[in-house]
Formats: sequence, structure tokens, C-alpha cells
Amino acid sequence: MRLRKFSVPCSPENFTHTEEKVVIVSVIGKSQHRARGSKTEMIGTHLLVDLVNHPSVNVDSLSEIEGYYNYQERTIYLHLRGLFDTDTLINEYDNFMKKFECKDFLSGWAYMRERYAKVLLVLFHISHIIILSHPTHTFDYSYVHLFRALDVIRQKNLGQISTLLTSILGIPKSWCTNGRPCSPRVLFYFETCPGAIKNIKKLEHSLEDQIYHLLRKHRIVTNVSANSLFAIPANQEFVYVNNSGPTESRDMLGYMIEKLMASCRVSTPANNKSIINDDYSFSENRSFTVFLQQHIKLAFAKGFDDNVGRHSTPAHFEIPSVSTFFHTVNGIYNFFVNSRDKELTTSLHGLLDTDVKFSKSRCNKVLPRAFQTYQDNLPQHYGRAYHENKLTHAMAVFEMHARGPLFDEFAAKLHSECDNHWKTGRQMCEVLSLTGNPCTNPLHNGGSEGAGGGEHANGDKEDNDLPLMEHCSGVRYICACNCGRCQGPRDDPFNVRHANYDWFQIMAKQCGCAQLETVQFPIFQPSTHNYRAAQLFPGTKRKDSFGRVDLSTPQGQTQACSLADGTLHGYGSAGQSQFTNDPNEDDHQKIDKTSLTPSDGHKVVIQVSDDNSDNLKEKSLIRQPSTTEYLPGMLHTESPAGLLPQFSSWSLVCLGPSSLYSHNLGLQHQTGVLQNSAFLLPWDVTVRLEHQKDRGAFWPIVGDQSSTHGFGSRGKSFQNSNALKCRKSKGGKEFVVKIFVGVEYECPRGHRFMAAAPDKVLKATGNGIVKDSGNKVTSSTADMPLYFPCPCRQTKPLIAQLMRIHVVTPKAPVHVTLNPRVQPGPPPAPIFITGCEEEPIKLSQSAYWVLRLPYVYMGEKGPYLAPKEPVPISHGRLLAGMYGISEVVPEKK
Repeated sequence: MRLRKFSVPCSPENFTHTEEKVVIVSVIGKSQHRARGSKTEMIGTHLLVDLVNHPSVNVDSLSEIEGYYNYQERTIYLHLRGLFDTDTLINEYDNFMKKFECKDFLSGWAYMRERYAKVLLVLFHISHIIILSHPTHTFDYSYVHLFRALDVIRQKNLGQISTLLTSILGIPKSWCTNGRPCSPRVLFYFETCPGAIKNIKKLEHSLEDQIYHLLRKHRIVTNVSANSLFAIPANQEFVYVNNSGPTESRDMLGYMIEKLMASCRVSTPANNKSIINDDYSFSENRSFTVFLQQHIKLAFAKGFDDNVGRHSTPAHFEIPSVSTFFHTVNGIYNFFVNSRDKELTTSLHGLLDTDVKFSKSRCNKVLPRAFQTYQDNLPQHYGRAYHENKLTHAMAVFEMHARGPLFDEFAAKLHSECDNHWKTGRQMCEVLSLTGNPCTNPLHNGGSEGAGGGEHANGDKEDNDLPLMEHCSGVRYICACNCGRCQGPRDDPFNVRHANYDWFQIMAKQCGCAQLETVQFPIFQPSTHNYRAAQLFPGTKRKDSFGRVDLSTPQGQTQACSLADGTLHGYGSAGQSQFTNDPNEDDHQKIDKTSLTPSDGHKVVIQVSDDNSDNLKEKSLIRQPSTTEYLPGMLHTESPAGLLPQFSSWSLVCLGPSSLYSHNLGLQHQTGVLQNSAFLLPWDVTVRLEHQKDRGAFWPIVGDQSSTHGFGSRGKSFQNSNALKCRKSKGGKEFVVKIFVGVEYECPRGHRFMAAAPDKVLKATGNGIVKDSGNKVTSSTADMPLYFPCPCRQTKPLIAQLMRIHVVTPKAPVHVTLNPRVQPGPPPAPIFITGCEEEPIKLSQSAYWVLRLPYVYMGEKGPYLAPKEPVPISHGRLLAGMYGISEVVPEKK
């Protein structure tokens, strides 16, 4: 028989027999996902549930009370579908979490249980019998906490419920006083049974004992049923374990087919009567319907009296009519579910939200302890790395003790408090210097740009409330002046001008090298007061006339120089020209270029054409540099053409005559050079002049006394042994010149040393004898490393940087030329140049010259920092082809 279905709230006008007395049976609990929220199969197959479509629930309460009226048995069945049903929870969870903006499950679950509990309160105020269904064969202990919360809310709102019931006609006074028709009986139904159980009655009795003692211990069930949320029968069974046979089909389709077949079976009253007997537990056919009918019959017969004890009073019990039931359930439903009473909602939520309350209590206790961990032993000012290290330590303490769903919220609070503590007067500036050290001053305004381009390490913009001061990392280095004769401490630089110019200018005044002969490198010369820095755009590269050397082309391994258009420069050791063989060059240019055969190694050919017209000396037109805009950074091959810097990062000074250097005594006038490395390398170069006419007065004649004058400073023996030797050779005159070169490195502590090769430190013998020659350092095929491990005795070797080039020029009719080009990092790092693009720098004869390289190399992407450990030569290098020799051309009268 199909029963009349309805939903609460509902009007009684839709039903007949409204004055007939009925018993209210409610089904609550949990269900499996495949059941689609249905828990009524234990009552009878006539309560058919829609298993094809997802049953809907109320949007606000997230629950639905389905009602079935069986007028033959005078019973109304109420079935609660809600968030305790797996199918409903899955369908409604995402929407609920988005609506309430909950970040964790436990916080969202507390709100869900609050809405579910309100609907449960309706059933506990209107039902006579409540069936608590379990999908397994174990009791869910979480119900204990839920029942305690419901009991507290019931007693707290008893007065309001009584007032509500008084306004409904037909409700007895005792019902209004107690707020419900009776203390409902709760029956426990377990859907499954352990397979190994043979005596099902023993299992049921054992579960009854466990449940009763648990409920009594937590005072959910008491001796007086009227004072309890519900009652359990003292002399009747209240636990039923379903052992109806094999487990039902696990898949949804099979489950629905089984339920459909069961609903088609016709059960007659005769068949039902054959099942019912007084002692059904010993019947072969166990049925929950029979189990339930015993309690329903008792309700109609004399009601429930579940009080225990000697002096217990009779329990209150009322059976309402259909009309009274509907008016009562509608009123109670509106009071609990649709009520906007904030006190009710707040109280219920507070009772159910125990996980969040525990988490809040625990995190509130741990948060000060974690914050104190952060504050312990803090310096006056500290940087981000130290701050994050302390924050990590504080978070570890917090994670060790904090628990619950509010963990993330309080962890974010701890992070915020630590950040605020750091930023309120304790934050360090941390702008990086050009050598990679952070500024240790408190956060401030002002100061030079630094390696970070002027922004603080935390990315904050300037604040007018911050103090105004210069950057300072607290790191100091020892560095020599331009000429190397004086050393002094220097602060860690934060701008290129101070690093490469200002400090050396200050040292030059102290040392006196400001008065020495100096080669001025090209710099910006303003023609107006409104000059400004140029805006750099990519794609406007500078053309370096000496940057045409193909460094990837292998050359010979012996040393030589060569001349092109009157200048010897860029040749390999075998005299092979490294200039490009441009097919568009005219014949005259091709005549002036000379190549030596491999057998002519260590020789330089100066080949002069018979036609010595002015056209040979004519130079190509070069764009004049701007006088209104200057180059904001250092000059390199990627810099736009026509722009010059405001200052030069290079220095070239002449210490005096070549006699300042003695090859026996070494560099006595230089400060900080390691003793066994304070020598220059001798470099012997053979120069041959071919096809020279009408210039005999200029060149020494073989056998002439003037050909024996020296160009060194070692005394008579040195002059005699190193005299300029001239002899005739096929096609011209040939002579040998001696040059002394030194490639100097300097470490941050001021230790200075010379290199004998790209991979070797110069070390003289105890007698001051240098066995190495300058061929390896001046070779046009060998790049010199920009960084080299310092040989000083340290636990961790420091990295020295190439800082100076020493050249002692000969007293001979040639110029030693220099064209330094430095690539401070691996490609595509730019190549930094001096700005002398038209021709190499010519050094005067018989003089001691010192070329000082930049202290810092700064490109458009920032500074190129020195490595912390030894690195390959490709990390930074002085490019080969730096040294050359050119002819001394007499002035025309």
C-alpha cells in the first residue's frame, strides 16, 4: 500500500481523518552514498524513495523532513534527510562553503551541524519514537556530544516552546508544560552485521549494555525521562541489528533494482500476522517491522513510562490528532528552523563548534610563546634574512603546539605580528652595495643607487618619515691608489662614481700621484647647463674599432706584435694578422698589412710604403660625442654611440723614467705587493723595418756608439747587456727591444701579486731571479683572468681582482700601445672599454706606466660581482690583444 507523502511544514487540510489519534515515528541518522539519503527501508518497502533523481533539500536548513501518513496503522512516519547523509553532504558541501566563505572543513562542519541540529530539535519535540539508523554495526560516539547540545538548547528554550504551544488549540496543559507530548523513545538500528556472528541476540544485548552505560555516564538518559532529551525502554529491547542475509549490491544500479523488486512484493495482513508473536526474537523470521510494532502498540495501549527508581512519578504521555500534529509541528518548525533568534543560533553554534573552540583556546595560548621566541636576542637592526630565520624558528614553535582548524588563521597572525615588530624601527635598509653587501643602517631615505637600483630590499618606496642618511654596509676594504705606491682603507661603495673615481681621486691627493703625468680618457664635456643623462634604448650599440678581433680563432703560441697602418697591434705570435681580411679594402691598405711566416716568430715587421702621403694618415670621420647628454653608466661595447660618461673608471699614470724599476731589486716603490712576487716580467720583442727610405738619420746604424745606449735602470751591467741592437737584414733593419710588463692582482685585504701566466702566480727565486718571461701574459691568444685566488695564507683563500697593468717602456724608436678590454662575466656580458676608439693608447718611451682598471664593473643590468670561490677564466677576463708596438714617427718641420 502506497502511503500519503508530505513535507514538513504542511497543512492538515490536505488529509482526511484529521481528528484521528496518531503515533509519530521519526527516522534519523546516517546513510550510505548509494542510498541517496534514504533510511526508511527497515520500516517497509511501501515507503518508496526516489533513487533515480537526487532528492532535493531545503536551501536554508540543508535538510528535508519527509512525512508518510499510514491511516490504517494510525502512524505518521517522519524521515529526516540532511547533511548526515553522505549523498546530501557531497551535493551541498561546495555551495555551502562558498556561501559562508569557510576556509576549512571543521569550521564549515560546525555551521552544517548547527542547521541539522535545529531540525533534530523539531523531531525531538514532536515524536513518540525516534529510530537512529547506523550504516554500520558500530555505534557512532559523536552522537553523544550532539545529544548533550540538543538537551541544553531544549531546556533553555522550554519556556518559549510552552508559550508557543499554548496558542495552539487542542493541546493539553501538561503537553504545554513539558513542551512535547512525551519523552521520545530512541531505538537503534544497525544496517549491517558482522559476518562471524552466530548469535545475533547476544550481539544486540551487548550493544544495548554499551549504549545504555554510555548515555547514563554522560547524563543524556536519567532516572526521570521528563528531564532527559529522550528515553530508552528499561524492560524492552531497543537495539536491532540487521542480519537479513548477504550484503546488498554495492553498485547504485544493483541497489536500485533490489529496492524496486522489493517494493513490488505484496504483503497481506495474514502474512504480517504470521510473523508477529509475543516472543518474536526466537522466531525464524526476524523483522524490524515486528520489532517496531511492539513499541507502537505499547504507545497506543498505555504510553511510555521509562522512569526508573523507587519514587518515580508517572511519565507524561499524549497522543495527538492528525490536525493537532500538523499545527504543532508547523509551529515548532518555524520556531527552531525559520527563527531569526540570534541567541538561539549563537548558543547552539557554540555548543557544537567544539573543534574550533578548542583550536582557538590552544592557539591563543601558543601564540604569545611563539612570538616571544621571535623576540629573543634580537639585535637593534636586522635584515630580511635574519627576520625570516627568526620567523621560521617562531613558526616551528607554533606548529609544535598549535592544533585545530584555526591553525592557519593564527599562523598568519603570528606572521603579521612578527612583520610589524620588525618594520617598526628595527628593519635594516639592506640596499646592496656594488660588491653585494647589504646596507646595515636602519631603513632610511637617501643614499646612492646601490646594486638594487635605489630600492630597498623589501621593495618599499621612499617614506618621508624615514631619516635621511647615506648607505653603509660596515664592510671596509684595503686598496691601492692609481699608481700603487700608497694603500688605504675604503668603504664598501654603493655607486660607480665613488667606486671607480672619487675614492681614487682622494687617494691621489694623499699619495701625490695626482701631480704625475696622466693620460686623460674621453669623458663628457657639457656645452650647456641643462645637460642630462641619456635614456638608453636597446639596439644602438657602440662600434669599437679595436673590437674586431675574433677571439675564437686559434693562433700560434709564441709572442709577437705587428703593425697595420703604422701601428703594431693585434697580431698572433707567428705574426699572423688578426684583423679581418675584408675583400673591399683597397690595394693600398693591403700593401701596408704584413704577415710573418712561422719562422719569423718573436718579430714585429714595420712595413712602410714608398708612398708616404697624407692619405695614409687620414682617419675616417667619427661622430662627435654629445655635449648635452651623458652616458649614465660605464662605457662598454654595448653602449650607444656618441655618448660618454661623466667620469672615467680607468686611470693611466706615468710614475717617471724607466730607471724607477730595477730587475734585480723589483718593485720597491709599490706597497702591499707580496715579496716573492714583486717583479715585472721581461718581454723581448724583435722589430724589423722594411723598405725604409730617407730615414737613416732616425734609425741607429749598426756599429754606431749610439746603438749601445740602454733603456733600463739596472746600472752599467744592465745597460751593456740590454743595449738596443741593430743589424741589417734582408729587406730592412732589425732590432730587439726589451719591455717589462706586470699583471697585478689585488685582494680585498690589500695583498697584491703579479701573474706569470693566465694560471700561474709570479714567484721569483730567493736571489730575485725571475725565470718567467712576459710572453704568456702578453700573448694575443691568451685572455688573462679577471679574478684569481690570492696566495696569502688564509683559512679560506680570498679572491683577488685584476687591478693594474705595469709597463716599463724601452728607450727605442717604438711606442708600446695598450688597448684594454675587459669582459667581467661570461657572454653575453658586455666588454668594458676606455673610450679611446680611434687608435690604441701610445705610451711614451723609457717610462714607467701604470694602468689602473675599474674597481667595479657596472652594466645596465647591475654590477658584476666578484665570485666567492675560484671560477673559470670565462667568468671574467682581460681580453687578449691588449699590447702592441707602433713606430715613432718624427714630427715634420
